[in-house]
Amino acid sequence: MKKFILLLILFFLAILVSPSSLQKNALANEVYKNSLGMRFVLIYSGTFQMGSPKSEINHQWNEEQHKVTIAKAFYMQETEVTQGQWEKLVGFNPSSLNIIGKNYPVNTVSWDQCIEFIRVLNEFERTNKYRLPTEAEWEFACRAGSTTAFSSGQITQTSCSIIDPALNKTAWYCANSGAQNPPGKFQPHPVRTKQANAWGLYDMHGNVQEWVQDSCIWKHWTGRMGPVTKTYKNNIVDPLSKKGKNKIIRGGGWHQKPIYCRSAKRSYYKPIAKRNSLGFRILRER
Repeated sequence: MKKFILLLILFFLAILVSPSSLQKNALANEVYKNSLGMRFVLIYSGTFQMGSPKSEINHQWNEEQHKVTIAKAFYMQETEVTQGQWEKLVGFNPSSLNIIGKNYPVNTVSWDQCIEFIRVLNEFERTNKYRLPTEAEWEFACRAGSTTAFSSGQITQTSCSIIDPALNKTAWYCANSGAQNPPGKFQPHPVRTKQANAWGLYDMHGNVQEWVQDSCIWKHWTGRMGPVTKTYKNNIVDPLSKKGKNKIIRGGGWHQKPIYCRSAKRSYYKPIAKRNSLGFRILRER
């Protein structure tokens, strides 16, 4: 009888700790480190709701929720590309804020420069696996299974004068990066100094905004301004927008309000644009 009970317990344990559960946990924790010391977290494939609900504070007309499937697992860089990593590969630092330290995110880089950096990295590592993430891959990685405005919780504040508790956990933005609480040098901060999301990715909501692969059209009419793509439709698999002269950017910056740091927020610049709040992180294909 005791033997039967023991076997029964083992059976239920096997169900609870199924191979799929173990696989997901293993994938979520696996890290790839390249020769430059850049760390990449493995993000497993899946389906999620991209965009934001109409009830979310500052929901925008071009953030309509839709079901997206990411068909293949991929590695996402754990942090934004740092000034030290950029300089180590190509020998110079393009950042306008370039005296604050090698562990700070690289900034003032155009989309074109990012693509060239990735080309050199692929050549240096003798591979073709490095690229910018798509807009959908970026949001999937940023959310890490969350459905709220931030991966750490819901948005409650819209200004720079009062700390948003959820955003303060994971991001450097206008209320905590020097302008307020307490006042100091208003600038980016070292990477990995805020809490990571559930997949171990840092600074997805703040520090510097990030270029992604997608192109977009820009539209401007009364009450509706911003990037437009044809990829925001239901049940789409691995979307990538290639139409338009502008490039989409994601994530908030050190100088921005909480409404611009939401997981679903979409912005854009021309590919030649440079800003001291604009950088990138790299995806490595599995």
